Amino acid sequence: MPDTACIAFRLSTAVYKPLFEEVWGVDSLNISFPSNTETICDTPGGAATFGGNTTPVGLSPVDRERANTVYDHWGQSISFYEASPDVSAFSSKFDAFLANKYTFTAEEMAGYKLFRGKAKCNSCHLDGRSTAPTPPPPEGSAPGGEDTGAAASTAPLFTCFGYANLGLPRNPRDAFYYQTTADSLGFTANAGGFTYTDLGLGTFLRSGFGSAPNPNSAWIPFAETSDGRMQTSTARDVALTPPQCPTTEAPGPYFQKEFFHNGYIKSLTRSTDSPGEEGRAR
Repeated sequence: MPDTACIAFRLSTAVYKPLFEEVWGVDSLNISFPSNTETICDTPGGAATFGGNTTPVGLSPVDRERANTVYDHWGQSISFYEASPDVSAFSSKFDAFLANKYTFTAEEMAGYKLFRGKAKCNSCHLDGRSTAPTPPPPEGSAPGGEDTGAAASTAPLFTCFGYANLGLPRNPRDAFYYQTTADSLGFTANAGGFTYTDLGLGTFLRSGFGSAPNPNSAWIPFAETSDGRMQTSTARDVALTPPQCPTTEAPGPYFQKEFFHNGYIKSLTRSTDSPGEEGRAR
């Protein structure tokens, strides 16, 4: 959206407006929007479409302040919901294990030792415990031993919120590569088609195509060494399958689970059962 006030406008016309007002006040969305607000908010391309103007919705100073407050409250609402037990219940077997209320089976313990040992998965997908020493050669490079690190005091999110370049190829199933012509509003999502390369953090640092303007020009020199780095996704519940899908290989019409930042991998199992299909990695 080209203006943060568009969020306030959408909330003011949403069916759940009464719920927002119940939390943030009955007058919280009392903003006088100009008649062209819908047209402005429907225009793709962000502020660049309006000559770099980040506030194209013409509001009075009082209404602009109200819209900014609504935007902040909207963000807080999402944050509170995502942190709530409805979304993050922390009620898995692993959480019970950390609380000394569950004992892993032999298979589960073997997987966990791999996760935090030789594979070092939890060096990025933080699990509230330290990374265990690797076994002796030939399996590892360090002496074998028991991890003596204490459990963290926070619930494990299985991500460090850092960035890494895993070298994944383009995903030819991604519809973005085919959005090469203008829509009814004259907006072309990706004129370059398959010449487009998602550089992740590097794109943001240099304010490249598909990224918001860099708020700090001093970051630009770090862009080249950050190319291809994507934020580490949480591995919590990664193996769960969606409702109505017997496996993650669901052919549709239901939701098809995908892995990594561009959905290139469709399965956690290694399989080459389908001719011509890419080999899948764990």
